Amino acid sequence: MSARPDDTALPPPWASEPGGASIVDLAAALAGRFGALPRNARLAERLAAALDDARHVVMLLFDGFGERQLRTLAPGGALAAARLSSLRSVFPSSTGPAITSLATAHYPASHANTGWFCWSEAHEAVVRTLPMDLRAVPGSNVKAAELWGWQSPSLRFNAPVYAIQPRGIADSTFSRHAWAAAERIAYRGLEELPEFVERVVQKSPEGAFVWVYLPHFDSASHACGWQSDAALAIGRGFDLLFETLALRLRASGALLLATADHGFIDVPDDRQLKLEDFAELAALLDRPLTGEPRVAYCHARPGREAEFEAAARSALGFAFEIVASDRLVSSGWFGPGLISPQLAGRVGTHTLIARERYTLVDRMPGEDPVRFVGMHGGIDSDELFVPLAAMRHGAPL
Repeated sequence: MSARPDDTALPPPWASEPGGASIVDLAAALAGRFGALPRNARLAERLAAALDDARHVVMLLFDGFGERQLRTLAPGGALAAARLSSLRSVFPSSTGPAITSLATAHYPASHANTGWFCWSEAHEAVVRTLPMDLRAVPGSNVKAAELWGWQSPSLRFNAPVYAIQPRGIADSTFSRHAWAAAERIAYRGLEELPEFVERVVQKSPEGAFVWVYLPHFDSASHACGWQSDAALAIGRGFDLLFETLALRLRASGALLLATADHGFIDVPDDRQLKLEDFAELAALLDRPLTGEPRVAYCHARPGREAEFEAAARSALGFAFEIVASDRLVSSGWFGPGLISPQLAGRVGTHTLIARERYTLVDRMPGEDPVRFVGMHGGIDSDELFVPLAAMRHGAPL
């Protein structure tokens, strides 16, 4: 029997660029450097050599500060001067999937964090994957073992691990699971970070891995847009922090790295679509939307999958590509490697992938209306590609 069009492979848009490294390759190289995984050979040779030679590795994760953001907001600074290469984020190009990939050195296909909102079979409800609570249920708490089938590679690191994160998330359920072997350190402001990083490096003279997470640019860009004055100030603050740390660590034998989990686009008000305005389509869904506003997973009512797909193409085809989710899985959109048995239930029957600058959100009882200026998660190059910067001995590699 000949294959239907939907049975054919659908290569992801980055498949035409073979050989390019991803943030998962970086995570695997870091885990390999500290004995938790086999060595990864997909990164630049000079970075691999620097990892081997470095006593400490300090990794700064600038949430949302992608390639486009660096080029536009800090083109002549320390980060640009130390930029070693471009890395690809994961799909969806969003914080939950990408942070989990950086923590596990696996793609979403394996770790099964497929977006900010995730369906949990155990709870028969939608979970917010980083706060680890039930959507629209204030005060709820989801245990890591109820949602994740992976363990943290940090448990196998052959050196001390430190996770330096904002006070509000430093000891969260997700942080405790993702950095299970780490000494977790909470900070209040960027100005504290040079001292905190220097202190833990001095505390571990034989070597250490230091993870520093900075969500500030992401928050400002969601609220005001990534080209706003607020985002610009934070981007320049990141650049100054990178330069300051490079100078303070120059005699320590530390390799200082900086990258991002994803980039950003800004979405006009008239392209922020609401599911409530498409009542016929909403009636064909068995569950709330999951995933992201730019990559929405739809669980069509059993037996009405074809009807849903036709209705989605009619109602939203101008703004979204409508694809059977199992086709994305088999075509490698969620990454190569082992596929988690949890994945199929989390990506629904269909995935809506945003064209250009569109988003789609739904709303559950008790939730406030959502409006973000800056967004990510999709397949635009401004969302997908992030810089990798490296400094050692106070100078770029």
